[in-house]
Amino acid sequence: MAARLGIVAGGGTLPKRLIDSCRASDRPFFVVALEGQADPAVVADAPHAWVRLGAAGEAIARLRAEGCAELVFAGSVRRPSLADLRPDGWTAWFLARTGAFALGDDGLLAALAGALEREEGFRVVAPETIVPELLAREGAYGRLAPTPEDHADIAAAIAAALDLGARDQGQAAVARDGYVVTLEHADGTDAMLARLAEEPPPAQPKGVLAKVKKPGQEARIDLPTIGPETVRLAARAGLSGIVIEAGGALVVEPDELARAADESGVFVTGMRVTHPPAHPIRPPPPPEGPLIFLVAGEPSGDALGARLMAALKSKTGSRVRFAGVGGEGMAAEGLVSLFPMREIAVMGLLEVLPRIPNILARIDETVERAEHYNPDAVVTIDSPDFSFRVARRLKGLDFPLIHYVAPTVWAWRPGRARKIARFLDRLIALLPFEPPYFEREGLACTFVGHPVLESGAGTGDGKGFRARHDIPTDAPVLCVLPGSRRSEVRALLAPMGVAVRRVARDVEGLRVIVPTLSTVADDVRTATAAWPGIRVVEGEHEKYDAFAAADAALAASGTVSLELAMAGLPHAIAYKVNPITAWIARRLIRVRFVNLVNLVLERAAVPELLQEDCTGERLAETALRLLRDKDARKTQTDAFTEALRRLGQEQGIPSERAAEVVLEAIAEYSRTP
Repeated sequence: MAARLGIVAGGGTLPKRLIDSCRASDRPFFVVALEGQADPAVVADAPHAWVRLGAAGEAIARLRAEGCAELVFAGSVRRPSLADLRPDGWTAWFLARTGAFALGDDGLLAALAGALEREEGFRVVAPETIVPELLAREGAYGRLAPTPEDHADIAAAIAAALDLGARDQGQAAVARDGYVVTLEHADGTDAMLARLAEEPPPAQPKGVLAKVKKPGQEARIDLPTIGPETVRLAARAGLSGIVIEAGGALVVEPDELARAADESGVFVTGMRVTHPPAHPIRPPPPPEGPLIFLVAGEPSGDALGARLMAALKSKTGSRVRFAGVGGEGMAAEGLVSLFPMREIAVMGLLEVLPRIPNILARIDETVERAEHYNPDAVVTIDSPDFSFRVARRLKGLDFPLIHYVAPTVWAWRPGRARKIARFLDRLIALLPFEPPYFEREGLACTFVGHPVLESGAGTGDGKGFRARHDIPTDAPVLCVLPGSRRSEVRALLAPMGVAVRRVARDVEGLRVIVPTLSTVADDVRTATAAWPGIRVVEGEHEKYDAFAAADAALAASGTVSLELAMAGLPHAIAYKVNPITAWIARRLIRVRFVNLVNLVLERAAVPELLQEDCTGERLAETALRLLRDKDARKTQTDAFTEALRRLGQEQGIPSERAAEVVLEAIAEYSRTP
């Protein structure tokens, strides 16, 4: 008799297929149903126990007590945050030892399967070894087949899905008219198709969904899976068909899927897919031009990297190649990241601690690949904790080391300048006063300008904004920007609300615009619902149009102040943190101002209302002065002109100047004997 099978059940109908197969073959089994994931109706009449996702130790103990020797993982699992996971002792040990929580999905599952086999003595098997007909076959499911017009979409979707899988970021992509239109995210294929269905459909069904396994995937646990609902969603999204990898995907209910395909008018076909090598020896053509190895570790660095790549392509006539680590912006410019950038884009002690082993492994991998590629230059972008560890280990090799975004040694820890001068060859600075701090330590440092100069913040359409939001052309408008983080929003909206009410009493017909981000929009709308004349808007274009429509602004301290300066909008900045944090910061920070305009000008051109000065009364007084006092407004806008000039507004596009620094460094290094 076959060994007792432990079924770890997530969502969907796959667990039921396995339960039914065990019953049909009289194989003993026991189900561990994951709370909040598995369908209670699927496991109700099977021997089972409910276990929360973070209680792996409890699940292992129960499976062992039931005499299970083999394990099969079946069904979808929504990946939780570390805080929601609430790991028990075994799970915490697993995360700390492997850093697996920081891995992509496949890395996480491969690490889990290995630990269960090596440490706990189970044998992990694939669902198709229990139910062989689950594995996708070649050929059509249903009566329909792809037409010659579908072939370009099939090729484009498969290529995009393979590229996504190589970065361990998903298994599915959709192409239409030969172009990729959407990629799978962490929420899965069905959510991707649901988003696509919200867009205007084509006149006739058009486009193909491709689902393929990831290169080198842990196939026993996480093969791509489709069922009848996927077909129905594809039809609602206006697609003509679905391609799945024969031998590399699971079809949970093949007969029902075929019926759904025929009823929906969608072809579903299995195809053999050729997987490229996991690590090319060197990035592919264009054959001429320098190879630049880029490393970005967070979204702001990815944005800088994407602009730098575009500028490098422009200056070389696209005769340039890229390798390294980046995010979505850099991927759009042609970078195939060595691994998902999200694995190293971590902040906060709780998130960092379990990821330390993986971050260290990713540093090792980045160094190894840079050594292997032997590029013409390595450019690390911001994220000094990761970037400088990579750069130190590459020092002395046959290429220049360039870092983009100078550390803020002028604000705190000035000794860092001497340390980084020991291993970097070039430094690219965003602020005009930064180069001397590094040049005195012997490190070449070039000021190129702040990226806000490329943001478009000064190009808003104020007249159009007022028309869209029914704001009279002569109505006074106050723009309020409480920050992008929940902690900022919660700290600043209370005093800002007091200020708004006070200003509204004194300024007839006042309209208040609050540009915000989707991540904090609900909090902002709730907190501002009772404000007079309030309108909350989202999105970058709406924000810039609001700047152009407004007469004055109150803003959280940060880069937004430079955007307001670009828009020529008089404003004050505000900030408030925990008193202990403020006490520590005041003893560490060595500068008189926190606002970049003031720092650049070395004078208080923009009012800074911080900590004990961040009160409703003080904010109201400042806003009223900026709304009413023409001289105060002109003084500030004149200061903006001077600050932006010093930040490089008249000296060219920052990303293009940065590209010139990189290309000059390559040329100089190649001439050095």
